[in-house]
Amino acid sequence: MTTQSAMARQRAARPLRVEMVLPSLEPGGQELVVVRLARELSARGHDVGVTVTMEEGSLATGLRDAGHDIALVPAPGLKTNWRAPSLITRFAQRQPDVVHVHSGVWLKAARAARAAGTRRVIHTVHGLLDREPWYGDTLKRLAARATDVVVAVSDPLHRYLVDDVRLQPGQVVTVINGVDTSTYHPGNRVGPLRQRLGISSDSIVVGHVARLAPIKNQILLIDSFAAFRRQFENAHLVIVGDGPERASLERRIHELSLEASAHLVGTFDDTAPLYREFDVFVLCSRAEGTSMSILESMASGVAVIATEVGGNPALLDGGSCGVLVPSENKDALVGALTRLATNETDRLTCARAARRRAESVYAESRVVDRYVDLYNAGVSRTTSTESQQCVG
Repeated sequence: MTTQSAMARQRAARPLRVEMVLPSLEPGGQELVVVRLARELSARGHDVGVTVTMEEGSLATGLRDAGHDIALVPAPGLKTNWRAPSLITRFAQRQPDVVHVHSGVWLKAARAARAAGTRRVIHTVHGLLDREPWYGDTLKRLAARATDVVVAVSDPLHRYLVDDVRLQPGQVVTVINGVDTSTYHPGNRVGPLRQRLGISSDSIVVGHVARLAPIKNQILLIDSFAAFRRQFENAHLVIVGDGPERASLERRIHELSLEASAHLVGTFDDTAPLYREFDVFVLCSRAEGTSMSILESMASGVAVIATEVGGNPALLDGGSCGVLVPSENKDALVGALTRLATNETDRLTCARAARRRAESVYAESRVVDRYVDLYNAGVSRTTSTESQQCVG
């Protein structure tokens, strides 16, 4: 018997015009998901445009060079949640089959898409804000009225949308992010990054890739690294990314006299080679959806330490292919770093298990298949919870 997914893919033989909408294309987890999804959909013959409402960002150049229609369409202020003429005009001109909205612009983009006559509106919730406004749940419920399907990138986010926001269970589905395991793969530990920073081949490199924002808790990472380095004087911390917390992190590095060993290296358009030079990857966020940097570390064959929040435990299979530590617990983080630094066998075992899991469970092509299904078929409000899960 032909499955519902197979039927949807048969319908997908007709190329779709899809418009992605998000605040910006500055490098970050959500933004990289959008870029990769756009490229893969385009490779399958679909026409994918991208609308940003705040700033283009450095990732826009690559997409534009690849032939995608990129537009900066400012829609500032709360009042554009009710009517955003510039977005309506953009969607009316593009005439997409699907408007796929991402975190940060849900209500205004979904309402504008409906006003422009778009037939299908999908929204992906990639995570939560550092501090959700008191009226946030109300805005989400209003946005859901203009949305066909709401996608959560982790099971905890799914539960939050149903239990706390009180969206209809049949409207919410889970699609776990995927990773390109051909781009992110194990490789030589000694490369351009270590050479540029003067890091020797026998040094332990603790890596971190994320936006520099309070929710990522890089202050805890720096404090923990300072304690860890008292035992491992040749250790280095490499923080990749940028954001509003950069100045405060630089001050903390100076206060702890870590200028020679803790490196804020900014953003990179291509992060894949960087992961291969890490011995351990650490993500000590206070909250997460499904972390792209954890997935990229796993695919790169790097041992991962992550806080036990959001989708992190699921990614690391409850700790079978990485180390989970409680959030805000410096002693636990230092202990985990010490364990992996002193036990190379343990570190390599974690790294190999992580790579196997990335290949077997989180293949990016499966995620794209699932989104194509949603674009074409949607989800019945009576669909079972099991059929709504997409973990691979």
